[in-house]
Amino acid sequence: MADTGVQRSGLRAPGAATLNAEHGARSFAPRPVRERRWVVVRRALSARLAPFGGLVVLLAVLAAIFAPLVSPYDPLQQDLARILAPPGGDHLLGTDNVGRDILARVIWGTRVSLVAGFVSVAIAAVVGSLLGLGAGFWGGRVDGGVMRLMDAILAFPPLVLALALGAVLGAGLTGVLIALGVVYTPTFARLMRGQVLTIKAREYVEAARVLGAPNWRIVRRHVLPNAATPIVVQASLSVAFAILAEASLSFLGLGIQPPEPSWGSMINAGRGYLQQAPWIVFGPGAALFVTVLGLNFVGDAVRDALDPRLRV
Repeated sequence: MADTGVQRSGLRAPGAATLNAEHGARSFAPRPVRERRWVVVRRALSARLAPFGGLVVLLAVLAAIFAPLVSPYDPLQQDLARILAPPGGDHLLGTDNVGRDILARVIWGTRVSLVAGFVSVAIAAVVGSLLGLGAGFWGGRVDGGVMRLMDAILAFPPLVLALALGAVLGAGLTGVLIALGVVYTPTFARLMRGQVLTIKAREYVEAARVLGAPNWRIVRRHVLPNAATPIVVQASLSVAFAILAEASLSFLGLGIQPPEPSWGSMINAGRGYLQQAPWIVFGPGAALFVTVLGLNFVGDAVRDALDPRLRV
């Protein structure tokens, strides 16, 4: 009865107040970093077709890493007795016009495509983010100069600019990486600049300035962590386009040069045999299609997991 009276009078026992305070603290306490990471992973895996895309990318990466172990033949080995052999038997995807195994060349070509995709996007993301960070944070002449340079690059069609840079730099993987890195740099620079312009006007950045924090500390502690998510999303979506661009350059003769295996150069070599031996084009074409499709699914899953506007 005494307890009931206390409750009716609006008074609470000290123990109950302590318990309620602890419960409220636990309710509003931030999630641990590891738990937040698992939430992001679960949200990404719940996206439609994300497991399929992840499986495709995983298989492509494993094929590129363990190509010497899983490849049935040397990709450069010629067998003049088995020229244009159809799929089946010892050659699951057939042979090309000089007797080289298509499956072996497709497996080894995975290395070139993945390196071109990931490295060129990494170059563009790093360089573009630094340029966009400087333009957005310091503004003035730095902003004007950087953005006019990005506008000049964007004035050229991407493939035409990549072809021009490839012709200047010379054929080969290094030239492809630099050319694609330059082509995709403006996308990341403009994205980073927009994020920085928004973030540097926030109250916590102004508070850090008032407290005397130097610019490098503001950039490292406040600007970069909050601007990184859109860059990661854009990078995940750009890898597939970079792989397609590398295949296009190789198809036109400015990428990886024969006899080194590359999906684009293999398609170019087989286009003259489409009626006689279509399997020469089918192998690298199917590998390119499935890999790009899987990367697009993974990019969509990363976007769904990290973009707060898409969370329900």
